Amino acid sequence: MALYADIVEIVAPDRAAPGSRVDVTVRVTNLHSDVISIMAGGALEFGLVPWPGIVFPDYWANVTPGETWSCAGWFIMPERAVTVHVYSYWYGSDGLWHFDDEDTKAMALTELRYEFDIGTPAVSAA
Repeated sequence: MALYADIVEIVAPDRAAPGSRVDVTVRVTNLHSDVISIMAGGALEFGLVPWPGIVFPDYWANVTPGETWSCAGWFIMPERAVTVHVYSYWYGSDGLWHFDDEDTKAMALTELRYEFDIGTPAVSAA
């Protein structure tokens, strides 16, 4: 359970094709009674160490009490299923970021099918 920066949702597809860009949005609610800075981060779990990161261009924001902030990011889907693992942090008066919450979402690999229709090749996700 989060103290101040509660992850309420991970918005991402359930499956993606290998090599495709996957957009991820982490929704974090400020549980504090005042405006605080909240940061989001994340990584992919699929057997590599260290875990490859998720790119979050705007990874922190000042969030008002009760507001839910959406932090958008992306990654390139590897050639296997992954677990998207996200984290939240809040910025303290001590000048440090404090880990607060985490959540995960499983993502399957989509099979690519190559189809030919009257000599015109096409690629579709299954």
